[in-house]
Amino acid sequence: MEEAAVLRRELSRLETGRGRRYPPELRARVVAWASRRHRAGASWEDIKEELGLQWDSVRRWCQDTNSVPVRALVPVRVVPTRAVERLVSVSSPGGFRIEGLTLDEAAQLLRALG
Repeated sequence: MEEAAVLRRELSRLETGRGRRYPPELRARVVAWASRRHRAGASWEDIKEELGLQWDSVRRWCQDTNSVPVRALVPVRVVPTRAVERLVSVSSPGGFRIEGLTLDEAAQLLRALG
């Protein structure tokens, strides 16, 4: 934890904000330490708090060094889907119940029972 305190102190001295760059040497030390902590079971939330950094920065830096594949847009082909055939149940006044019929099958059954 001593290393975390040193890193936190160095990070707190920097002017931060959107688009600000961290010194590459310091960033490399943060990545090395945070990667070890994460492999040891610490959550990104814990690491963020220990370093006083934004969660997304530390996680993103560590993933960048692990060669996470870049997500890119890929072509998609839209195909029409078949209509889902709905099933119905028929209940008789006498208490008989027939389930899982298509609408056509139910109509044929009712015609046959007449």
